[in-house]
Amino acid sequence: MMNTFPIILFTLLIISSVFIATTFKTSYAEEVIATSLGFEDSTILELKNSRGNIASIDSIRIWLSGENEFKSFKTEQGWLGKKQLNGVIEFTSQKVVNPGESVKIGIKTSMNNPIINWKAVDTNGEVISSASTKVTKSETTETNSELNKPKITTIKEESNFRFIPEKPAANSFFRVIGDNFVPNQILDFYIGDKLEKTVKVDSDGKILFTSQIPDTKNDERTEFILRDAGGSEKTLSIRIPNLENRIIPDEIKLSLGNTPKQVKRGDTMTLTGMATPNTTLTITCLHPNGDIISINTIDVGFDGKWKFDNLFAPELELGTISIEVDDGKNTALRNIEVISSKIINISSFETMYEPGDTIEFEGKAIPNQQMSIIIEDGIGAEIFSRMISVGESGTVNFNFEIPRGAIDGTYLLLAFQGEEEGITLFGVGQEPEPILILRSPELNFPTNKNAMITIQGQSNAQVSLILIDSADREKFSDTINLGPSGRIVYEIDTSEIPTGSYTLNAKRGESTGSIIFTVGLTTGSGTISIQTTRDNYEKGEQILILGNTGAINVLLDVTIYDSSGTVVKNVETFSDRFGVFKIDNFRIPSDSDEGEWIVKAKSGGNFSETKFTVSGETNVIKVETDKESYNNNEIVTISGNGARQSATITIKIVNSEGVQIDRLDINAKNNGEYITIWRIPANFEAGIYNVTVDDGSTNSSTNLTIN
Repeated sequence: MMNTFPIILFTLLIISSVFIATTFKTSYAEEVIATSLGFEDSTILELKNSRGNIASIDSIRIWLSGENEFKSFKTEQGWLGKKQLNGVIEFTSQKVVNPGESVKIGIKTSMNNPIINWKAVDTNGEVISSASTKVTKSETTETNSELNKPKITTIKEESNFRFIPEKPAANSFFRVIGDNFVPNQILDFYIGDKLEKTVKVDSDGKILFTSQIPDTKNDERTEFILRDAGGSEKTLSIRIPNLENRIIPDEIKLSLGNTPKQVKRGDTMTLTGMATPNTTLTITCLHPNGDIISINTIDVGFDGKWKFDNLFAPELELGTISIEVDDGKNTALRNIEVISSKIINISSFETMYEPGDTIEFEGKAIPNQQMSIIIEDGIGAEIFSRMISVGESGTVNFNFEIPRGAIDGTYLLLAFQGEEEGITLFGVGQEPEPILILRSPELNFPTNKNAMITIQGQSNAQVSLILIDSADREKFSDTINLGPSGRIVYEIDTSEIPTGSYTLNAKRGESTGSIIFTVGLTTGSGTISIQTTRDNYEKGEQILILGNTGAINVLLDVTIYDSSGTVVKNVETFSDRFGVFKIDNFRIPSDSDEGEWIVKAKSGGNFSETKFTVSGETNVIKVETDKESYNNNEIVTISGNGARQSATITIKIVNSEGVQIDRLDINAKNNGEYITIWRIPANFEAGIYNVTVDDGSTNSSTNLTIN
């Protein structure tokens, strides 16, 4: 026998060193798993007999590749090593290595990082497994890629799994639930030494599958093992009660009651049904690709009834998800479409644009109701406003051309229909940044009613709040968390603050937001004076309205009428502690009427008014086709005038159900005229189609019939 060396010293060298071991054959089909750990000229080779193997290791043969040679070796107690003339060392023992057990061999070699070839042989002299292992001290890529292929690790220290029910009986079905595994990897599941199945971890590191307990006697204790390709394991050991010792309730077929086809994000849906009494159900929400969203377990009542309140998280992606209810034998499946909790949903095709670009917005809103839209730039100034007619389908489509001198920043599209509001973010010159949006249902709150401020931002954001009075004095500060929905209603006790006006400032990192509200103000202003800073404005211009009241800290209603007497905007405002009020967030719509406009201010029985003139081009885009009725494959000529000079015009062809069939983008001439052609596809269904043109300022439409 060759010279021996102290195995304890050898082990200490290994433990105190930093190394990376790589091996051949990382497949789950391996009968024997080999791992080599080394430091300088010392190496420990460990061979582990797989749990799924049916053979035991009786002897081991090892030899080195290349010109490397053995200097010494050491084996575990009970093993004998003998070096052959051909350089092979054979290790034998009276105690075999059974499935699930392992043996370690220590060697020293003339050269570092040896390639160790090995064979594991059973009691009949048959080779169980044969491979090569190499020790490396760095992650440098070697010529032989197989030698550097790392073991795939799926099980982490925090990985865990459990059963449903917790203590399954012999010969019964049960479910295995686990989490904190490495995503998208493979695990072997053993009951005792028997490989039951191979499962794949989902993209969230979770597992969920069903298995069956073997038939046992005398309430035996059984081991359940999850093993990865690197040989790492997680084990549960439980005592399995025999079926004869278990009281079996009357079996009831699993059922799931009626559910809505759609649910809004953030809502809770109550699931009900029937199942076998006193059993456990698993309720799993899944994405269409099979990834697990959530797993919950509930107990069925003694009467066989079950009930579960399933929360659809506010951050869920829109679309279809599946709900599976499983009792271990049967599964009830239901598909639910997750829709937005907002009634107004409008978005742009891109998230970032450049000055001069034309943005196309589309989405859904309340059908058959006018919608007011406002666009604010990166500093909160209103740069565009317009009224949109929403048809029966609720579909919204319109364009906006970003001014060429627009500043970079995060822009807001605000859409209003009655009490409903929709908010869309987009970036100009940069990607949009997270912002904080503060809204209040009313301007003034009585002193006996809490002020309710809605704060919206990123999910689970920590937000700092400061309340400032009209004299810029801090009243209080607070820190809140917006929770998973990214939205909370913050309440302020108005009985603890004096009558007056206040500003609530919110800040999270670089994101800020604020809102002004008043407490305890009343109407009755005394004499009111009101004026605009100019007598004449162009369409699309922002105006500034200034005024004074005879009394301080009073509420006013300011209403703006166009030249036809139609109310364009109504603003609830107040005069400050000096009796001054102003409105600086109104922009004359680009498609408004010319003529004399009126601004009226009213507070209780006091009122006043002022006038200004709106001028500018009165063109409204027009559209027509060369005839009213067509056949398939015919060419339609679409033309019109009244467009903005050289503007980009979007033409959409929409069917009777509101579905867009085709789209054309053309440029108007410098006199506002335009013309283009469109060929009707050969397979078009007969019916009435709508042709809509939009130049970013106004739109118009006409119908055509396809026979």
